[in-house]
Amino acid sequence: MNLQQRNMITSEEIYEDLCSKIENLDYMPGEAISENELCERYDTSRHMIRGAFAMLRQRRLLEVYPQRGSFVSLIDKKYISDIIYMRESIEQEALQLVIESGNVDETCDKMSANLELQKNNRKDKYPNEDFFRLDREFHTYYLEAAGHGDIMDMMSDSYIHFRRWRNLELRSMLRMDELIEQHENIIVNLRNKDRLAVRKSLHEHIDTIRLFNSVIEKTKNEYFYKR
Repeated sequence: MNLQQRNMITSEEIYEDLCSKIENLDYMPGEAISENELCERYDTSRHMIRGAFAMLRQRRLLEVYPQRGSFVSLIDKKYISDIIYMRESIEQEALQLVIESGNVDETCDKMSANLELQKNNRKDKYPNEDFFRLDREFHTYYLEAAGHGDIMDMMSDSYIHFRRWRNLELRSMLRMDELIEQHENIIVNLRNKDRLAVRKSLHEHIDTIRLFNSVIEKTKNEYFYKR
């Protein structure tokens, strides 16, 4: 939906559009956002823009400084670390439950079909929206097989921060081939019902904390809180 072509627009719609732009790094961490510019872009009032800003602040995506302006929040390394820890804990347990369930082959077949689509999508320098959709589906298959398919939606408010970090990481590191190879390793180890190997392969895939230093070095730490 092109919000700029709408005659009537709500704060919620502006908020969702800005969330998408912040997540996809159309607005970089620390970048200033002008109320006046957005009023013109969305052809709406300052009241509507401020309503969207209030929702962004509540989600920790925007910071407003009196006399200075509004800025996209920087990335909080500790918060991302906690999200990754939580995500890995959930997905590690899900993989073990799949092995116990006897539903391994059906689950791996779905993951393998998804992986082929990922490989066919590997033509751009950076991951695109189709790749991220396929990546989400890949992980959802074994969460569903473990009986917890809705858990990603439950964690969506915090996951936008993880996805923003992931987009910055992938833009900095160009890890497309590595991600696909890691997905393949997860499938192989799950199909073999090798509990230790599948745990290790998922850890290597999800735990990107080890990459923080190289990303921070490339960005001169300008996108991260200094804590």
